[in-house]
Amino acid sequence: MQITRRAMMAGLAGTAGLATLGLPRSAAGGVTVDLAARSIRASLSGPVTEGLMSYAGGGPGPVIRLRQGKPALIRFENRLAEMTTVHWHGLRVPHTMDGVAWVSQFPLNPGETFDYVFTPQDAGTFWYHPHCNTFEQLSRGLNGVLVVEEALDPGFDAEVALNLRDFRLGADGQFIDLSKPRNAARGGTLGTVMTVNWAVEPTIPVPTGGLVRLRLVNTDVTRVHRLFLAGAEGRVVALDGHPLDRHLLHYLGSKRTAATISSLDGARLLLVGGPPFPEQI
Repeated sequence: MQITRRAMMAGLAGTAGLATLGLPRSAAGGVTVDLAARSIRASLSGPVTEGLMSYAGGGPGPVIRLRQGKPALIRFENRLAEMTTVHWHGLRVPHTMDGVAWVSQFPLNPGETFDYVFTPQDAGTFWYHPHCNTFEQLSRGLNGVLVVEEALDPGFDAEVALNLRDFRLGADGQFIDLSKPRNAARGGTLGTVMTVNWAVEPTIPVPTGGLVRLRLVNTDVTRVHRLFLAGAEGRVVALDGHPLDRHLLHYLGSKRTAATISSLDGARLLLVGGPPFPEQI
């Protein structure tokens, strides 16, 4: 069977109305989330940075928590001055809910809304981001961590989600060129400010002597991290949503990792990242 471009666009036109016709206005027995993309200003490393994009009012996108096997409804509004969508990275969702512009849906114009409705089949660590003008919007911070909790509570004492990403900022805190052609064949154009949850070297408290699950997500467009844990014992328990039964030491590049650590009494735990490529501006 041959599918023409006309037929494909006609099919997309049919899905465009799903945002307002026939979909539930709440996820019965599940989770309903209100989400909006917007331009914001915030301080990342000193001076206030203009032109950031976020799914939250003043920082990184919220950690969305869903439940394995329970329906989810994410009501999304585009408050940007350009088109966008939301893609659920790593999740198995219906084609019409996948958020890929011109493939699974029309991109949303400024002021438009769309209801993403799906039931997550797999527990794990995932993330969400635009699939429209993707490089620009991602580089400006438009993403967030998504957690699908297990049907049965695994019993951790605490859980911490860490969103690892760079921003390309000058000394004045404003964006500089997001990429340079000369770096295309040299591992890409790295950011100048490395952040965790939009903070530079943050301190995050965890229970003394507790078993802690770290959910690590590299949402950067270029940087690949090599991570080390100092001050506690730990092991990787999942990679890209797949449980593991052995310890791994690996690079974290556009991947999602879950790790467990046993914190010591009064100890300071350090998660250290070192880039495998030479620094360049």
